[in-house]
Amino acid sequence: MRFSTGAVRDYVRKRCGGPDLPLTIDEARAFRAWYELAGHAAVTTWENGDVWGSDFRDGGDNDPSGGSELPDIYFFTGHGICQSQPTATSPDFLLVCGNFGKPNRVNIGLQSRWGNAPGNLQFLFLDASCPMDLISISNDWFPVFRGLHVATGNSGTNSQDTLDSSNRGSQFAARTAGLPGWLEWLFPQESVGNAWMHTGTIDVQSGCSAVVIAAGRDRDEAIDRRENERITDGRPDPVPNWFAWRWRTA
Repeated sequence: MRFSTGAVRDYVRKRCGGPDLPLTIDEARAFRAWYELAGHAAVTTWENGDVWGSDFRDGGDNDPSGGSELPDIYFFTGHGICQSQPTATSPDFLLVCGNFGKPNRVNIGLQSRWGNAPGNLQFLFLDASCPMDLISISNDWFPVFRGLHVATGNSGTNSQDTLDSSNRGSQFAARTAGLPGWLEWLFPQESVGNAWMHTGTIDVQSGCSAVVIAAGRDRDEAIDRRENERITDGRPDPVPNWFAWRWRTA
């Protein structure tokens, strides 16, 4: 599988908000190390200002220099935007600090569409603050599936948030990559959904939830993908008629 990573550590100096996230780059590099060890091919590994908002917006994310639609798998670690009390119509966001491709803030439900031709993205892994709030998941996440298989993120509030972590993404990568030899005995490959339920609540505040969502032609297929699909299964792109999601709360 072809994968890319995007990690944003530095926000304050360039006046992109804050705080800075000192562990994100190490986290993305650890993700990359596990995936390369499993034989997956890195497409791009952008950091800080080389991660652009346009990488995640439909119409800009097919950029051959490294948008989120270019690979089969994309892992992002950086800021999202939490709200004090989100509602069913509250937007979900990603926040970068790009040198180009502005604005830095991406409204996921309105601006992102993943898997639509000529894009390739099958699996989207977001390690950020509140990019997948449960209360608004139908409003913000149903529209983005246009060939995308499975996505992961977190749900929370200003006081129930993810914390900066190098372990969360690294452990998730080890569980999903499909490692060779004796490493497979140590880290048996799990489905995307199960792996995120095990790792998505590492280093989070109480009340923050790890969330996984999958699409399918019907209820049974969506549930099966949510529970069982691994990155190496080679399944065809789903018809997004039905969605199934699951969460685990710290």
